[in-house]
Amino acid sequence: MIWRHFRLRVVLLALTLATNPVWAEGFNEQDMGVVVDQTVTPIGKRFYQQFAYQRHYFYPETPFSISIYEQPSARNGSIITIKSADTTLTRFVLSFASNWEDARVQELVQSVEVQVRRLKLMNTLVDNPDLAKDGY
Repeated sequence: MIWRHFRLRVVLLALTLATNPVWAEGFNEQDMGVVVDQTVTPIGKRFYQQFAYQRHYFYPETPFSISIYEQPSARNGSIITIKSADTTLTRFVLSFASNWEDARVQELVQSVEVQVRRLKLMNTLVDNPDLAKDGY
């Protein structure tokens, strides 16, 4: 009876390790996506910290890297540009008076992640020589 439970646990552990992509392929830091900080002002840095934290919380194993650029402006605040693979995903003005609560940052993180995945999928389909000329 004890051996039966022991064998069952070993089989379940082996299945868990085999189906987990981190253990199946081995942990590789290149598979992890990062958020690159190209902000200048304290307001931009605070937005970057909120965005990076929310992205890591909701998508901890995302393989896509993005960059957050900031162009400070004395009149309007800062122009924030979020890019992935030199493609602009979103651009908006981050004013000095605006309060970026977690819900707003969370919506932006989800929107950017969907756009990045769509961009990678389209690049995969267009780069495939079998599918590139069909319907494009």
